[in-house]
Amino acid sequence: MQPLFLHPRDLDLDALHLFWAAPPDAVLTASLATLGQTTPALAFAAEGRPILAAGARRALALRERRGRTLAAVVLEERDMEPDLAALPQALRLGAVYLASNLGRTVTDAMAVAAGRYFVAAGGPEAFEALAAPRLFPEGDRRRALVGQWLALPPSLDALLASGNLPLGAAGRLAALDDASRQALAPLFHAVRWSRANLDNALTWLVEAARLAGEPPAAILGRCGALDLPGRGLSPNDLAAGVLAALRRARYPATTTLEARFASLSRAVTPKGSKARLSPSQGFEADAVTVTATARSPQELAKIAADIAAMAAASELPRLLRVAHEDDPA
Repeated sequence: MQPLFLHPRDLDLDALHLFWAAPPDAVLTASLATLGQTTPALAFAAEGRPILAAGARRALALRERRGRTLAAVVLEERDMEPDLAALPQALRLGAVYLASNLGRTVTDAMAVAAGRYFVAAGGPEAFEALAAPRLFPEGDRRRALVGQWLALPPSLDALLASGNLPLGAAGRLAALDDASRQALAPLFHAVRWSRANLDNALTWLVEAARLAGEPPAAILGRCGALDLPGRGLSPNDLAAGVLAALRRARYPATTTLEARFASLSRAVTPKGSKARLSPSQGFEADAVTVTATARSPQELAKIAADIAAMAAASELPRLLRVAHEDDPA
């Protein structure tokens, strides 16, 4: 290895193989100011200026310190394993960059960024052979999920990095067509989706579209979900509202009955009562279930009185036969 001193401003710090490059933090900047550069960067010899293989954060920090150079060592083919030296330069640079970051905590978004680079440089085979073994320990299920994510449009990567979309949803997202993903884009940007919530949302949307014989984008356009992001709702309320809209699109009859039952239940139940009414499963029986929790004899007596009032309520017969009620009341 040949030592070299490089001026940071002469280096290309936006090179594609530096796919995890980030601005230096205060700790690194302070360390360089007090201790100097304790670890050399890595570079490849090339026609013209050398190519920085690793050490972009150090180079960025030293750019801000007038007159400071970046200490580097030049990796030559004789310094490398034969398999590494035989790789095309783009793949070699990527492999060396990954090796230089060994031990670093790799987020889902970072793994995808690395995958994008290797797929572009050498196809999916390059990702599987060169990147995946360096990114994931044996048996890590993220390896397969990142492979699925790489089939998605790169425009979704920022939503993975922001936490709006989970890596675990890669397969479901890949099963959508481009038009459906584009129609869903406002909701992807507006809601931080858990895997379970996104799985439910996509299941309801796709099934509603199949039953209606329409594309998912058409269902999405009229179910009301796209109207919610601009209403100033809290994140939790927004997510709940979007899920409710999509569930209504998939189960219009059931959600109508649920709304009708809720309205009649409020009319029947005394205000402040601890007794709760719930319908039979799937509204299959003309019956309600009463549940309550009492912590004292007085509370139990109050609950009993409330149940007696419910039994005498004029709306109770309608509540019991809510599945047969023609008037939505």
